[in-house]
Amino acid sequence: MTLDQTVRNRWQAAFTKEGWETRVFDGRHAACAGGGSAELDLVEIGSQLCRTPEDLQKVIKARNPVVTLAFATQQSISNSQIVQFLESGADDFVFSNMDERVIVAKLKTYIRRLAPLISKTLSALASSGGDIKIDRNNRTVMIRTISGKHTELLHLTQMELAILAMLVGNEKQAISRDIMLEKLWGSEATEVYSNCIDKHIEILRRKLGPSGKRIKTIYGSGYMFI
Repeated sequence: MTLDQTVRNRWQAAFTKEGWETRVFDGRHAACAGGGSAELDLVEIGSQLCRTPEDLQKVIKARNPVVTLAFATQQSISNSQIVQFLESGADDFVFSNMDERVIVAKLKTYIRRLAPLISKTLSALASSGGDIKIDRNNRTVMIRTISGKHTELLHLTQMELAILAMLVGNEKQAISRDIMLEKLWGSEATEVYSNCIDKHIEILRRKLGPSGKRIKTIYGSGYMFI
């Protein structure tokens, strides 16, 4: 999203009217897309987070959204620069002074077109080595045993499953306790102590057995699945 408060308010009002959940991400949030959540990103060109096509590539790689729309004021960017950002991974380019109804229509088009992919993204996750497979629709976790076969991990709570999905979905990326609290508890995050995350992680490691060692503590920050 944009740091321009006027544009932000106008777009957020339009998105909220559609029933869409929105939030502003910055450097602190750019490294986490919510554990496999299907997000559509609007990235401001010229902001501190994204000044060059190379910056945009880094943002897309870090967040891994299903769609990325880059935007800027019409006066601040040339056609050749727009081409460069599109070639760097943006799915579309819009102007910040564009009527918000057009922005909403564009987003709806992508949502319709990508509905099957979004559904799949939200449902299935797997670690890079394939030793952990998560199906969030059916609330199942499969773990590869020493024999090489996968067996279902039973008795995971809903919160443990959500934490595991977030860690596996952001493999090799550190996730802070603050971000985990924000994403998992939402508006109630301020009422939850950060050590609650630590307790869930401790139990999750134990339930995962040998695979639990892949959840590493990043001291002073949070956790990482490696």
